[in-house]
Amino acid sequence: MSFYMIPCAWYTACMTGNLKFLNGQMFNDLACVLGVCQGPVAVISSILLSAGFPEATFWGDMEAKKPEKTFEHQKFLPKLPVPDLDATLDKYLKSAFVELSADEQKETKRVVEEFRKSPIAQQLQQALQQRAKQEDSWLDEWWYDAYGEIREPLVPYLSLASLQARAPRAPGSQISRAADGVYHLMVIWQRHRRQTYPVMRSRGVVWDMQQNYVLFNASRVPQKPKDQMMRYFKTEDEGDCPSNLIVLCRGNIWSFEALRDRELKSPDEFYKIFEHIKKHSFTRKHSVATLTTEHRDKWTDMREHLQKLSAKNPELLKRIESACFVVSLTDDEILDENELLIYSMIGRPENQWADKNMNIGVMLDGQITTQADHSNADAIVILDAGNTSGKFIRHHIWTPQNHHFEKPELLEFDLDETLKAAIEEAEKNFYKNKALVGCRVLRYNGYGNEKLKKMKLYMDTIVQLAMQIAYAKVHGSWCPIYETASTRKFYLARTETVRSRTKEAVLFGKAVINNAPLEEQRRLFKDAYIAHNELMAEAIEGLGCDRHLYGLRKTLEVMNRGGCNPKRALPQIFKDKAWKHSGGDGNFKLSTSFIGYDKFGTYGYVCAMCPDGYGSFYKIHDDGMLLTATNYKGFQTDLDEYTKNIAWAMDRIGDVIGINQAKL
Repeated sequence: MSFYMIPCAWYTACMTGNLKFLNGQMFNDLACVLGVCQGPVAVISSILLSAGFPEATFWGDMEAKKPEKTFEHQKFLPKLPVPDLDATLDKYLKSAFVELSADEQKETKRVVEEFRKSPIAQQLQQALQQRAKQEDSWLDEWWYDAYGEIREPLVPYLSLASLQARAPRAPGSQISRAADGVYHLMVIWQRHRRQTYPVMRSRGVVWDMQQNYVLFNASRVPQKPKDQMMRYFKTEDEGDCPSNLIVLCRGNIWSFEALRDRELKSPDEFYKIFEHIKKHSFTRKHSVATLTTEHRDKWTDMREHLQKLSAKNPELLKRIESACFVVSLTDDEILDENELLIYSMIGRPENQWADKNMNIGVMLDGQITTQADHSNADAIVILDAGNTSGKFIRHHIWTPQNHHFEKPELLEFDLDETLKAAIEEAEKNFYKNKALVGCRVLRYNGYGNEKLKKMKLYMDTIVQLAMQIAYAKVHGSWCPIYETASTRKFYLARTETVRSRTKEAVLFGKAVINNAPLEEQRRLFKDAYIAHNELMAEAIEGLGCDRHLYGLRKTLEVMNRGGCNPKRALPQIFKDKAWKHSGGDGNFKLSTSFIGYDKFGTYGYVCAMCPDGYGSFYKIHDDGMLLTATNYKGFQTDLDEYTKNIAWAMDRIGDVIGINQAKL
């Protein structure tokens, strides 16, 4: 018996999170249908939730009397700390010294010590500490400033892209896949509204759920000098929030209501709506959606012009920007995985409202892509939604019986010649940017997490070392590398930087490349492994150096803006050669992130941080890893050589640690 033969009462209760309606007999029946007779908690946990993160506990005790609410822990989370100034400067100095000459190290040490002893350093630290006492998070507002001040187009420079691995190619399945995928994503939306979506934990520690709160009904709005994040989501306890979806098709923009009597419409009705949209969408030359892919200042000007042109245009913008998310039905089929990943980021300009929290694309052959504004939420939250919803997408092509449906509404903006010309210019710029993006998928199967766990080794650390070795083999130098560390144990916190290029990592990498004696490589590996893990542990506790140094710079900006005279100059530490050499001001040539353990789940990437760098985003599983690497074409990078040498380095490290032998 298949999953889709489960009676509706069980299915509805599971999907809406109303587990109280499932009695013991229903649980037993469900277990038998699914072939996992391990008891209620194990059954539902194994079926409904992604197991994407290490030692993560999503459900807690489902048999407890009082269900845990999604956002109930928020007010009890600790605040993000302000690190000790001396500790931050010591960390920075250690990172900056790597691969500097003796004279350069001497100069950098002089600059850092000068700053350490200066009155301005103490003033900035004290002001930042005071801000931390007064605000829920000293960093939250400023972190969104960092994103909002970027004026480059959101695609490809500030978006996340992914593929839904649980929706393989199936010609003729576009409408049924769209109906299933969107319905189950809306189930997640509804569970957030009702606060039945599981709280994320790592090793028993509750994580901040603010990014889940803003996952839906959000949009970035272009403004000068920085964009603004607009959020319209509310829980049911807080009141009503928009429940419409936006659908893009052949340049047309449609809207439809996803609820009836406060409950989700069925997948069958979603099917009929998407079928209607596809049938009645005729190619439209000028789509306002294209403008969202432009340079932010240009889009700001055109959005203001659009609003002033007619009374209905602002109302249409509000309906789009406040919607749950955007769906795109495309006429394209792309067989090559690398090209499809590029398409998921930057496919057609009229097929994404780039400002939105999520754009779900459904290809003609049923493959599902996601493009999302990275400034709104981090990859871990977006991919988790994809992993969870993807488990319920039917693989076969299905069609509903005759089904009543409410017809969607076509949203038609009033446009003038100025806007039409701007749309045509935006389309040209879009394809220029698209031509820059390169992508390669590496599937490494030499060994994986299962063997490494037995050796008590973290595979993430090994991948980090392998990527540095690969870069050095291709380019002959050791570049600054950024790895994401989650700080979500703190209220409203997101990430900290792990500066993975350590002195120990470089020494080990050189030993591997030069084929030093095995015992020497093993000794250096242990040093590099420990050094990286210490940095990660500190970063998770909010004690890295990058966010703190950013906070000090922002504090200086506030002081200068507040009328302090004379204006304080930017300290030399932020202008010294070592600042950019070690990755400051967005100069990490390797931008990397671990994105989970779900072997069969959603995977994707964010583009490289700088023109001559690589983006590297990877999933780890029991017998290998999947890594997506990106670059910008026309610069001194080589994706084929880079990914090939990651595999080479993984093999060499495997030899060093004796992966097929006894414990290290």
